[in-house]
Amino acid sequence: MRMVPCTLVAIALTLMGCSSATKVASGERSKQQSVVIEPEELAQTLASGARPMLLDARKLEDYGPAHALGAQRIDIHEWTDASRDGAGLNDTEAWSIRIGALGIDGNSPVIVYDDGGMTSAARAWFILRECGVRDVRVVNGGWSNLCPVLEPSLVQAGNPGEFEAVRFAAAAPTRVTTRDELKQISAAHSKSIVDVRTANEYTGNIQAQPGREARRTGHVPGATNLPHKQLIDERGRLRSAEELRAMFAASGASDGKPAVLYCQSGGRAAFAALAAEYAGLSETTVYYMSMGEWLGDPSCPISTSN
Repeated sequence: MRMVPCTLVAIALTLMGCSSATKVASGERSKQQSVVIEPEELAQTLASGARPMLLDARKLEDYGPAHALGAQRIDIHEWTDASRDGAGLNDTEAWSIRIGALGIDGNSPVIVYDDGGMTSAARAWFILRECGVRDVRVVNGGWSNLCPVLEPSLVQAGNPGEFEAVRFAAAAPTRVTTRDELKQISAAHSKSIVDVRTANEYTGNIQAQPGREARRTGHVPGATNLPHKQLIDERGRLRSAEELRAMFAASGASDGKPAVLYCQSGGRAAFAALAAEYAGLSETTVYYMSMGEWLGDPSCPISTSN
């Protein structure tokens, strides 16, 4: 197993110097700015009076007492089920209705945050991007980093009200690798495969819960292991682009070298895809159904070697 050392480092952040009220076109942003927004920048934007489309991916009991002004809650568990059951992300009609009901037209900027784990927000980011929403960013470090920098007047309780539904035409996913495709990739060693689960999940060193039948464990043959938490620094934010590039490269993924990311149910892999894009890697895809599907299919090979 090849694993990048989890060394905590301090990362200096440069706050945006331009007026937060000025809209920056996606094409003018840096690679980092195109997928992530720093909490300080969002706080400045809200303080200026601007009201971007904000989505809160936290639990209802966390959202109700306090959330960013104007943020609309999404049920990320419902989104997870809808994206994995039946036709999943290929059910463009259902996703058109679901996303349009939020007032998202696919062209206006969308910002998502969660409690700070960033996997829920990253899943929402991945789904929205795959469905064709052009400008989606995740708050770096989530609510735990955003709340302390918001002025009291920019934090509210309750529900901000329903957004007016708009027409949205969801696209078919383009950066999703299927089970059959991954079988071929694994057999031919045609792309790097990166497992972003924990080391124990990767090696299969997991005990079945009492009363439950033991399932197959292990990883896709040929996959390296890069636990997703290693991509986060001590503040709960993404590491620097330089660090991330080095970590992905050590796991076999680099710009110009296609790689497939997977986890157990898609959330951690979506976060790794966010981190990869933040680092400037443009040729990563996600096996979104991940090991929840793979391990349940006896025809899919597994390995438990290091």
